[in-house]
Amino acid sequence: MALGVPRPRHGRQPSRIPRSADSGTDGIEVTQRKGNDDATVKYIKRILCARSGQTGSPLDSSATDSKTLDELLPPLTSSNEVDVQLYALIAVILSNFVQTWYNRITPDQDFVAEVIQIIAHCTRGLEERIRHVDLAALLLDEIPAVVNAHIDGGCKKLYLMFSVRADMVSCEYCANRCA
Repeated sequence: MALGVPRPRHGRQPSRIPRSADSGTDGIEVTQRKGNDDATVKYIKRILCARSGQTGSPLDSSATDSKTLDELLPPLTSSNEVDVQLYALIAVILSNFVQTWYNRITPDQDFVAEVIQIIAHCTRGLEERIRHVDLAALLLDEIPAVVNAHIDGGCKKLYLMFSVRADMVSCEYCANRCA
């Protein structure tokens, strides 16, 4: 760095996420995010909404381009924004790890449609169960108890492993806790 130029206090970049709906002086962040969402939706449609015709050639993509994702795919959650991100993740996984080998076997895309239906059913059920969870009890009672049991188990194993030679026990915390 040049002399006289103050160094930044931390290495993080400022957030590009608008803090409120009216933040962003000229709306560049909102426009970029909208452009990214459009590209994401196009990718999702290309991967998850591809249907083959009788002859094996893809159907006209203008039929899927004119429809929204809500019309083409089942809802995964109660939030459309979350659905777009989950469908993007599903599209990436299916295109990279499933369709690479499945398309060699058959041009049929019914498998992808069935996978999407199963995932949609599971995510809706999971969301419904999460709504009935007492988050305060989970975060303050159950998770700390599980973490404590995990640490106790690890400490006891370390203590038993190194109890043959006392000089190898370097963790006073484990030695005091498990003795």
